[in-house]
Amino acid sequence: MKLKLAVLAFALSPVLSAQTPIAPAAKVAPPATSPAAAPTSCVAPTSLLPANYLTDAARLMAGYDTSASGTAGPLAVLSATPAIKVHNQNFAAAWQKLDTKQLDLVKAFGNSEVVPKVGNAPLFYPFSGPDFLYANALFPNASSYVLTGLEPVGAVPQLEQFKPEELSASLADLRKSLHAILSFSFFKTIDMKVDFKRSRFQGVVPVLMTFAAKSGYDVTNVSFFVLRPDGSKCVTDAANLLKVPVGDIPGVTLALKKTDSAATTSVTYMSSDIGDGGIVKTPQYEALVRALKPGATFIKSASFLMHKSYFSKIRSLILEVSPIVLEDDSGIPYKNFDLNVWEPKFYGAYFQPIPLFANFNQPNLTAAYKQMGSTPLAFAIGYRSSKTNSSLLMMTRKAVVKP
Repeated sequence: MKLKLAVLAFALSPVLSAQTPIAPAAKVAPPATSPAAAPTSCVAPTSLLPANYLTDAARLMAGYDTSASGTAGPLAVLSATPAIKVHNQNFAAAWQKLDTKQLDLVKAFGNSEVVPKVGNAPLFYPFSGPDFLYANALFPNASSYVLTGLEPVGAVPQLEQFKPEELSASLADLRKSLHAILSFSFFKTIDMKVDFKRSRFQGVVPVLMTFAAKSGYDVTNVSFFVLRPDGSKCVTDAANLLKVPVGDIPGVTLALKKTDSAATTSVTYMSSDIGDGGIVKTPQYEALVRALKPGATFIKSASFLMHKSYFSKIRSLILEVSPIVLEDDSGIPYKNFDLNVWEPKFYGAYFQPIPLFANFNQPNLTAAYKQMGSTPLAFAIGYRSSKTNSSLLMMTRKAVVKP
């Protein structure tokens, strides 16, 4: 069936998230879907939330005081509740530590090393989960962000409908699920799945909204959709994404605007298996990435999945369509980059992977660091907790010289 590439030219993303270390021998299971699921209804959403509601909800979840935002919507009174006050106090210290010891340094790296090469081109971030935080810090000017994971899409939380004890517990679960990425730069997706399963927060949407607010954006719209095998996009309600037919890819797009300027962008998350078997079942995913024409691909804390034979299709796709690849050592193996095609630049120091991934040591990368030298890295990244043993590799496709 011919895919409708024109329909795929909207900003979106998908794949298997690998932020949490996955045991090297473990196979990655596809998202839970049912072959008997009825086709998703393509209908206009039944509940349209105003932008000020979405922005206020995002800011409340990010631990910001919204009492002076000037809006008088249903969330206005929540800022004074005990649950929000406790949440703000607990988040304040974590955000401040993250900014001073990590994010400010990551943003400086992005502005000096990444932006001059990538500009405002779309970013493809496979194996990301809902990590808009680091994507935006490193690629602040991207016109769109395409993220992917196996975590369910979820829904916008209706905070004003929570009972006080539900709101308090759900915000505590949000803080717990984000603890790892605030402390170590990657998600513990297993913990996040457990935390959100028992709370009224559903899926990754609350995390994406929280990170958008933290990154200085207003959330102007949240749109849920299913991408069908023929490439058509079915816009629908969040509730219709809970059970989709095999072969469909559920997703969500957040439209964002900088709070202090007119700059806009979008972040799309899709729940999809991008192992070789998953890509065969959902060919629209590969077509989407090709239509996106990303200016760069970013890979972090990817559990060394693309070192394995059954992740060859996504590895080959990235090498074919991306002009720049920025990754830690858990991404595409260094040996897969043809140095006649790619120009490397090394950052930080490369050490043998953490014990869980010891089988994926790259002696040729050790030799390359020694031979070519590297630029110091001011922050920890990936599975490393110190800047002294963290590494990043930027591979830039060489210009083609026409005869």
